[in-house]
Amino acid sequence: MQRRLVTAIAVLLVVSLLIVAGMKFYEEKIIVDDATDYVLEDLVGKHPTADSVEIMDWETRENEEGEGYLRIRAAVTEGIYTPCPVRVHYFYHYPVQNFVTDPKEYITTSECTVCEGEGCVIAFQEEAIIASHTSTGAEKVHKYVEGYDDAVPTVYKSDEGWRVDWDSEYAKYGYEVTISKNGKIGNIATIYY
Repeated sequence: MQRRLVTAIAVLLVVSLLIVAGMKFYEEKIIVDDATDYVLEDLVGKHPTADSVEIMDWETRENEEGEGYLRIRAAVTEGIYTPCPVRVHYFYHYPVQNFVTDPKEYITTSECTVCEGEGCVIAFQEEAIIASHTSTGAEKVHKYVEGYDDAVPTVYKSDEGWRVDWDSEYAKYGYEVTISKNGKIGNIATIYY
């Protein structure tokens, strides 16, 4: 009899702990969902013509007073179908800093340059687009992009790096450019239509 009582109490404790853990998970999910919704709404308001606005990731942190908050990283891309797309990362702290962002992190800028070679990492498609026509060895692709205003990039990512295909409605040819993860141009193939 006493053994059944102890077993019943143990089962109740386990069930109670699971319920509490489930409530905590549900509460955190609601907070994260609300925070990410607010971030997206804020960024869409600030960048109404952006091609892409996305939440990249988030993490929980604590401030000096031991209060928990979310640090949310988001990305905005403008001009993704142009030779010089601009990608900016934003960092939000929710709710600690009343939704004031950290300084922006410019991944690419309207200056249309990216690093290449040792120590560089081409991590985003916007960087691959720029590298495909501005890196050393891509001079003929750059002439193509400048010569055809309607030249549009299509980006593919692989384990080895990137491939950017350039196409213009007015040209009878285009280019397929492979780029390593460190920004070095690999192969440039002419594609005839």
